[in-house]
Amino acid sequence: MITDRINNSLDALFNVEDDIIYRRLICDKYGTIPAVINKPTDIDIGVIASQIEYLRRLTIDLIKQIYIDQASGEFLRYQLEEFFSSLQLEDETDVEWVQRTIAIVFQHKVSRATIILSLRPYSTQEPIISNVIEDSAYADFSFADIYVKSKSMNPYGTGYVFVFPAVSENYSSAFFTIKITLYDTPFSDIYTVQGILNNIIAAGISYVLQIIYTP
Repeated sequence: MITDRINNSLDALFNVEDDIIYRRLICDKYGTIPAVINKPTDIDIGVIASQIEYLRRLTIDLIKQIYIDQASGEFLRYQLEEFFSSLQLEDETDVEWVQRTIAIVFQHKVSRATIILSLRPYSTQEPIISNVIEDSAYADFSFADIYVKSKSMNPYGTGYVFVFPAVSENYSSAFFTIKITLYDTPFSDIYTVQGILNNIIAAGISYVLQIIYTP
């Protein structure tokens, strides 16, 4: 008990039992520590002892938030969304969310052939998987396929033409990046394709999804 530890250290200097000033300012073993603590003033065991006990419990709780199987609230949401790109499903509990994320991260990953087989229903031609490093020296991929923003009106009056500045590919990251090319994938299926890839591609490997729409 925090009050016993403080009083045992200071009983040679103070009357820890009967000194009302000591009990109010430093430590009051007859005070209360509620089961649920939201702020330091919820603890009533003396000003200094209350702060020490609050910080002690806060430290223990913050250490727990590092581990997703112990984290809760905004800490859990931040870790799963930012570090694992995992969004909580509708009506899914926090426990189910954590278990699903852990299962995805540690599940067995698949070969290129399995990725191609999984994506065939979403491409009018055979899906292609290539290593980005093979294309890193050419404008076809690293300087003309990845864009940022902007659009302009089609001079032929058929809608917008998207014309974007290109972003070059980082050479060192190419060792851990693959390019997946699909053909004529419906817009409504793009999120489905991304979900499949996020679940089956090994951790540490990033991908660039290229969709080519044929005339």
